[in-house]
Amino acid sequence: MSVVVVTGGMRGIGAAIAAAFERQGDTVAVLDVEAGSPFTCDVSDEAQVEAASERVERELGPVDVLVNNAGVAHIAPSETLPAAEWRRSLEVMATGTFLCSRSFGGRMLERRRGCIVNVSSINATEAFPQRLAYCAAKAAVEMTTRVLAVEWADRGVRVNAVAPGVTRTEMVERAIASGAVSEQLYVGRTPMGRLAEPDEIAAAVLFLASERAGFVTGTTLVVDGGWSAFGYATEDR
Repeated sequence: MSVVVVTGGMRGIGAAIAAAFERQGDTVAVLDVEAGSPFTCDVSDEAQVEAASERVERELGPVDVLVNNAGVAHIAPSETLPAAEWRRSLEVMATGTFLCSRSFGGRMLERRRGCIVNVSSINATEAFPQRLAYCAAKAAVEMTTRVLAVEWADRGVRVNAVAPGVTRTEMVERAIASGAVSEQLYVGRTPMGRLAEPDEIAAAVLFLASERAGFVTGTTLVVDGGWSAFGYATEDR
């Protein structure tokens, strides 16, 4: 059994990932800025990340798997996007992935074993209007994945990513309910004709973290129901 760290693991995709690892008998440390998290941590804060890394290893043992999932989303026209929202998006997703990978990954390198799975998004490559900060941050996550993978490949640490399509999380449900986004348009744009479920993203993470993916590093597994592959136009799409 493994010791697994999941950032942003209190809700949504992160909670599904944490639960999936727990079901297979792993010990899971959830890092989240939300009060009540077992390991409260703002992943954009270097000191907090280092403290959390030391505490997890002290209390639970050496970390085998790190899942960088923590994220934020802000919908706004680019011309009115607050600079604070831009900075926060990059700090949590880009800097957070870097800091956690450096801290937990550094310990993995010392032991010459470990696995990191970063949660990217189709927005790393697919431009969504009014999601500039989110798209930019996820693009940074993808390149971080690739650079770390090639640097650490011969040192026992694999680094990969999953890129979810639109997933039925609390955050997406709130955006749909508020009218900020249209479920009908999302479903119509997806060849499989539905949104992803958090457990489907978790299953992809578990695969990349498993021995079945032992020769896989530096890649992004897209889990989007065909969204990224679809390039045609019909009455429905």
